[in-house]
Amino acid sequence: MNGRIQRLRAEIASDRKALAGRVREVSAIDLARPDASEGELARVALALHHAYGAVESALTRIARTVEGSVPDGAEWHQALLSSMTLDIEGVRPPVLGAEAAVVLRRLLAFRHFLRHAYTVPLERERLRSLKEDAIALESTLAGDLDEFDGFLNALAGDED
Repeated sequence: MNGRIQRLRAEIASDRKALAGRVREVSAIDLARPDASEGELARVALALHHAYGAVESALTRIARTVEGSVPDGAEWHQALLSSMTLDIEGVRPPVLGAEAAVVLRRLLAFRHFLRHAYTVPLERERLRSLKEDAIALESTLAGDLDEFDGFLNALAGDED
């Protein structure tokens, strides 16, 4: 199991790097400019989509490795986020704090919108708000994941 935990730690670190890359990408685009193009709006939208995907990937890995399964069903994405805020006695502490969970729910809703609203134009103000959320999330989530990594490190040490 120690090898699985260490691999999980490495995979989460990789997902965190992917999130950081997407946050850098959205940070570089100034949506307050009146001449921000549709292409720039689309780049921000896609980067937000991928930022959420990086976090969801880490959470899915945690659920699969530590809990043994990932929620299923039509609402599995929401269930995953909810479960990651729980302290599961004898299994794991919470992975996400309330603040990160709220922002992640907004990003998940946007990702769903982006995937299914083919003919709806992207709204600059909504993207600006989500961009700010993603930038704040990186720091908040870093604290949450650092704490969880401490748990994983102790868990790996206990197995030696």
